[in-house]
Amino acid sequence: MQKITGYKRKDGRFGIRNHLLVLPVVVCANTVVDALARLYGDKIITVTHPYGCTFDNISNKEFEDTMAGFASNPNVGAVLLVGLGCETVDIKRIFATIKERNDLVAYVSIQDEGGTRKTIEAAKPIIDSFLDKLGSRQREPMQVSDLLIGTECGASDSYSGLSANPVLGLLVDRTVDEGGSAFLTEVTEFIGAEQNLLDRCVNQTERDKLQAYLNETERNLARVGSNELRDIAPGNIAGGLTTLEEKSLGCIKKGGSRPIVEVVGHGEIPRKKGLVVMDGPGQDVESLVALATGGAQLSFFTTGRGTPAGNPIMPVVKVSSNTTIAQRYPDDIDINTGTVIDGTETLRQAADRMYDFMLEIVNGEETKCEKNHCREFAIRRRGKDVCIL
Repeated sequence: MQKITGYKRKDGRFGIRNHLLVLPVVVCANTVVDALARLYGDKIITVTHPYGCTFDNISNKEFEDTMAGFASNPNVGAVLLVGLGCETVDIKRIFATIKERNDLVAYVSIQDEGGTRKTIEAAKPIIDSFLDKLGSRQREPMQVSDLLIGTECGASDSYSGLSANPVLGLLVDRTVDEGGSAFLTEVTEFIGAEQNLLDRCVNQTERDKLQAYLNETERNLARVGSNELRDIAPGNIAGGLTTLEEKSLGCIKKGGSRPIVEVVGHGEIPRKKGLVVMDGPGQDVESLVALATGGAQLSFFTTGRGTPAGNPIMPVVKVSSNTTIAQRYPDDIDINTGTVIDGTETLRQAADRMYDFMLEIVNGEETKCEKNHCREFAIRRRGKDVCIL
């Protein structure tokens, strides 16, 4: 088997990338972060967003937890937080949580520094220092057991549950069998197929947690008047899917067949090795952010209609369920499992090919998403933002 290497972090996890992340903790700091992105180009990873200031305590905590977890992903070697100074989220709490896992973290505040330009100038020596330190870090040998992979599906078609998702499920099984871990999420897409997952939980405690997340999801859908037809995106319907159950049965194939050892909350880092279910959203970009927040070093994204969506810090491997999409979008699709439908490969052969490609990505080969700079960012929110005047 191909040897793999990564960057060993303070908390013992391995990163497969060594990013310097510059992250605003409030929308008001986006201008500073954008300016730093222009100055440093591909030397740093930047994220901008519309969040960070609300009177809603639920939204505050959700945002702080997600920011801290996202910035603590093992693919991030160093972090600079940028705040305004009067935002309702607590930049010091986010900083302290990151600091527990990574010593290369700092923050600047626009109001403390005295404005936009002064904050940019204050950030530059911090970034320069972090870049020097990251440049001296070397890859070290790691094992498949050090991997936590994410799974995601979007813009699905009627072949997704027959090729791409079961192929990914076989890769998940192999990774788990070798001591590694994998996330299965998108709880909205468990509905209609949930009994399969409940039966696979290792004990009643995990089963109860999964049932509670399912119940909460169904209550939320009912509250906004959702029904079976509207739960399927128009693109899924155009792709040949007809019911929520059909969509869900295909979705859970990504999780393979191994027992579910743990059920965790949104963006929560697992404590156990194996197949883990996360309470995450079905919206693709939000789901990928949740997976990265939970510590996934890379994620597989299966699609039957094509989508460029990626993630700022986590390589996203695009897997097509049919050959037509792979041929139409060669700049976006990494792996074609339409070969299974075409009859030129078995599910197992396609899974073995996908596994070998995964090891190349771990060792530094870029995905199409990385080459295209697909760095979308969005957060699932359960609270309700309130404008501050």
